[in-house]
Amino acid sequence: MGSEPGLHAILIGISDYSNLKDPDSPPGEGLAALKKLQSAALSAWQVSEKLRALDAESRLVRRLKTLRLLVAPSVIELDAQPALAGAGGADPNRENIRTALIDWRKDVAQSRNEQALFYFSGHGIRRSLEETILLARNFLDANEDVELNLAFNLRNIYNGMVPSARFPDIGRDQFYFIDACRDKPDALDQLEDTQTPKIFKTDLGTYDDRKAPILFATKTGGVAAGNSGEATYFAKALLWSLDHGSFGATDMVGIGAIWPISAQSLKAGVEAADELFENRIELTGLVADPVLCFRRDAPSLRFKLALQPGDAVARVEKVTLIELNHKTESEIPSTQRSSGETIWDSSIPAGYYRLVVSEKSKVDPMATSGIEFLSIQRKMPWTFTIAGLP
Repeated sequence: MGSEPGLHAILIGISDYSNLKDPDSPPGEGLAALKKLQSAALSAWQVSEKLRALDAESRLVRRLKTLRLLVAPSVIELDAQPALAGAGGADPNRENIRTALIDWRKDVAQSRNEQALFYFSGHGIRRSLEETILLARNFLDANEDVELNLAFNLRNIYNGMVPSARFPDIGRDQFYFIDACRDKPDALDQLEDTQTPKIFKTDLGTYDDRKAPILFATKTGGVAAGNSGEATYFAKALLWSLDHGSFGATDMVGIGAIWPISAQSLKAGVEAADELFENRIELTGLVADPVLCFRRDAPSLRFKLALQPGDAVARVEKVTLIELNHKTESEIPSTQRSSGETIWDSSIPAGYYRLVVSEKSKVDPMATSGIEFLSIQRKMPWTFTIAGLP
C-alpha cells in the first residue's frame, strides 16, 4: 500500500494458559484458581478473518495494512476449527505480546490518518474500578516471583498510544475491544505487589485529540463468557454488528453514500444481536464516534412487535409492514411466548416503514402507524397501541 494510510490490527486470543488447570479440574490456590479457556483463541481468529473479509469487500474505511494475530487455542477449539493450528504468528506469552505491541505502535505512528485496532480475548482481572489487567499465556510461570510480572495493564497500552513528542503523527482513530472478565479475585488482596510491568513508556503531557473508544464485553465486576469450542458471546455479537451495526445512511467524503458502522453503532449492534448485552457492555474512552467500516445497502435487523391492549390481539388478522422507499409490503408472522404474549417477529432491512394492523372484523377500520424509521436504535419489541377499537 506504500504511503497510503491503513488499518493496523492486533488481535490476541488466549485459551490454553500454560500454567492454569483444565476447566474440569479442581481449582488451584490464589490466582491459580483461574482455569484454561475454550473460546478466546477462536474468537480472536474469527474477528481477524472478519477484518480480512471486510477488506476484501472494500468495506473498511482504511484498507487493512497490517494484521498481527497471537493465539493459543485449546484442544476443543482446534477440533472445531483446524485452521487455528497455523493461524497465530507467535505464542502469546508476555514478551511476544510486548514485541508485537511495540511494532504495532510504530506502524500506527506513520501518519495521523492511520487507524488502530486492538482486540483481546482471554483472562482479565482488576484491582480497582478503573483498571483492567490482562493476562499473557505464561502468566504464573514458576520462574517468576511476582505473580503479575507476566500480565499487562490496558491503561498502559491505551496511554502509550497518545500523540506525543516521540509519536506526534500517530493515527488518531483507535478502536479497543476487550473480551475479558472485569471482576476482582479475592487473591489480589493477598499480594504484596500488584503492579504490572509496563509495555509502553507513556508521554501524557500532550494534547490528546484521538478518537479512541474502548468497548468492554462486560461492565466493571462482570464476567465474559462463551460456549466451549465456539466464539464468545461478545465475539459473536461483535461479528454481527460489523455487518449490521449502522444507525442510518449518510454521505462520507471519498466513499459516497454508505451506512457507516461506528463506535456508538457497534455498541448498539452488539446489544441488538444478543439480548444478553443490553445494559451490560460498556463503551468508554475517547469515543467521539470514529467509523471503522460500512456497507452500501441497508443492514438487516430483527423486528419484533407487541400489540396492546392485550384483549384486542385475538381480533388481529395480520400485521403488514410497508417499506416506504421502495413501496414494498411484507406480512409479519406471529409467535407465542411462554408467557402467553403474542409477538410479531421477522428480519427486515433498516429503513422508513408504516405499520398496518388488519382486524378480522371487516367493520372496524385498520390501525395504521405514522412513519417510523426502523434501525438498531429502535428498541425491540416495538409496542404499538391499536387505535380505533371500541
